[in-house]
Formats: sequence, structure tokens, C-alpha cells
Amino acid sequence: MRPILNRARRRLSVLIPAVALAGAAIGLSACGSSSSDNAATAAAAAHCKSMTNIRIATTPYQDSLIMTLGNELGWYQAECLNVTFQNVAFGDEPQVLSSGTSDVAWFSDPGVYEDYHQDPNLVYYYPWDIFYNGFALMARPSLHLKTAAQYMQEGQSQQQAVDSVINELHGKSVITTLNNSRAEEIQSPILKAGKPLNWMSYINEGAAPGLALFLRGTGDTYIAGIPQRAELLQDGYVPLLTGVQLAPPPLNGFNTTKSFYEAHKSALLALLHVTFMEIRYTDANLNQVANYVATTYTHATGDTFTPADFKEYWQKLELYPTDAADAQKMVFDSSGVAYWQKTWDLDGLYFVNLTHTLTQKTPTSAFLGEQIQQSYIAKYGANETGWMKVTGSLPS
Repeated sequence: MRPILNRARRRLSVLIPAVALAGAAIGLSACGSSSSDNAATAAAAAHCKSMTNIRIATTPYQDSLIMTLGNELGWYQAECLNVTFQNVAFGDEPQVLSSGTSDVAWFSDPGVYEDYHQDPNLVYYYPWDIFYNGFALMARPSLHLKTAAQYMQEGQSQQQAVDSVINELHGKSVITTLNNSRAEEIQSPILKAGKPLNWMSYINEGAAPGLALFLRGTGDTYIAGIPQRAELLQDGYVPLLTGVQLAPPPLNGFNTTKSFYEAHKSALLALLHVTFMEIRYTDANLNQVANYVATTYTHATGDTFTPADFKEYWQKLELYPTDAADAQKMVFDSSGVAYWQKTWDLDGLYFVNLTHTLTQKTPTSAFLGEQIQQSYIAKYGANETGWMKVTGSLPS
């Protein structure tokens, strides 16, 4: 078992490896900008009495790269924000927030949930990236196991179909990362089906080495993220359970500290305002943004990522609210597809009751989302369309 402070066990979108040392600049915010672009964005910020510096810790995943549109198109500057991005190994975001190295982090809910007990200054600010159908339990085709989709085609409800798949898995092995949300994804439906955790055996590995083991013949099943699922599907592996069939979806979004929030409430609302514009802009200019993200991703990581890959997942495997009204329906209403309280409660069940890595649950006061939602609507309104004037351009 890895030590409790080992960041490798955290929730992983498992998309790409970190590409630089923690705290190093990603170098994306000005990528490809011309002198005329810079002059235009400077002019857009001329009305600002002062600029607020916000250092955002992130890893250049295909979803988190959406944040960089605000710099490329001049919107952060127009909102009087000087935003810079710091590349950190995925999972180190709470640590750099606590150390003061970063002001904001793009990360998922367990980061604050678990690390709050070491640093009560940490807060989850606002979720805007729902990992709705990201995870999948993949099986070897030679096992001839039926999928939840097949059971549902036979007339079973979704929950009955999930339980039927769990019944098939008795005595099988799964490659996952224990004490991590990847284990949460398979252990949650096992418990929900009324089975003991040893219903399956566990091969404890990180996402990348686990995939390598699986491809070499180790294990019966594997918990996959988006790119791992795509690779395995191409090789004929079978998706037994996907997305919310496994567990409530992880919520990616902005994390910060209470102290930074108290000192910069207006600036953080402006950051969120730009984020919603970035999402709407991507919806309306999908080809352009897909080309930009694919190029930036490939340059930053050395991995191949195509515009078609981006379009395959955008608003399909991951969901993005386009404004506060959309976020209300998806995240803040109890009937929403990603109601935050369900995900928060699952974190508590996992870390406190199941793995015992925490002795007590994290208070909901560490989740600011609902109060930020009200503050945002009061300032910008619930229903928004379009975006501010574009004063920059996306590198091609």
C-alpha cells in the first residue's frame, strides 16, 4: 500500500503524463501571439485600474487546455486578469495550493476532499468540467462477458444491468489504483450490488503501467480513462460498464484557498465568467478549437492527439455547462446528471468508510459551489450567450 501522502493515488483523468516539473510554466498563454495581437489585448485591458494576477496549476490535458483560450483570445486581459498557467504533475494541485505556489488549481473533487484534513484552507471553488462518461471497466473479449448495454437491450433497467455485470465478475481480477477514484469506480458498484469488496481481486497499479500490464495479458478487467478506452476498443476489448453506470461522475473545476478567495472574490467570478465564454466559444467553433487543442497537446506532451479525438469527447464523454443556468441543471439541482452532493458523499464513503484513509468526513463548507453560483448569477445573470470581443487569435 502506498503512503497516504503519495499523490499518485489520487483521482486521475489518466489522459497524459506530466511533462515538466511542478511549478514550471506551461508556456501556453502567449503561444503563437503576434505583436498586433498583444497590442489589441493590451488595449482591451486599458480600462483596468489594476490587474489581478492568478496563477493556475494544471496539467495540459485536452480538457484543461480550454482554459488557455482566455489568454489567446484576449478575454482574461479584458476582465483585468493576468492569468498564467503552471504545469504540475496531476495530483499535486492541492499541494501547490497549500504551499502558495499557485492561487487556483484545475482539479477534481477528491483533491480538496482528502487534503482538507491536512490544510483546512483548501476549498473547492466551482465545478465546470463533468467527467460524465470518462471511466470504463474494460474486459478481455476472450472472457465472453455481457455488457450492461446488452443486458439493457434484453429489457433490464440500468441498475439491474449493472448488478448483472457485477454478478459475472465474481472471482475475476481488475487492474486499478487502490485508494484512488479509479478504485472507487469499481468498488462502488460492487458494494451497491450488495457484494463484499473481495468479490473481485485487485491488481494495484497506476493507469499507464496498469494498461501496459493489461495489454501484456495480466488481469481480467481494467479501469480505463478516455484514451485508454479508445485504445482498448480498437483492439477489441469490451466496455462492461461505463460512466455513471460505475459511480457518480467526478467533477473537475477550480480549487483555491479560503484566503485567496476572500481577497479576490470579484476576480475569481471574472475567471469563471471567461470559462463559460470559453465553453460557448468551443461549442460554436469546434473545428477551430479542436485544431488548436490538438496542436498544443501534441506539442506539450509529444503524444499524438488529433482534432477528431477532441471532437469525439467534447460534450459527449465529458460535459461542460455553457452558463450558470446550465450548471444549475447539471450540477446543483438534485436531479442533475452530476449533482455535486452525490459525488461529495461518494468521496466520504470511499475515504472514510471504505479505505479508512480519513477518520472523518470533509464538511460541505469546503465546497463553495452553491454560494458561488448565487454570487455569479447576481453579477452576470443565469442565462448568457456569445462572448466578449475577440482581440487575439488561436495559433493554427
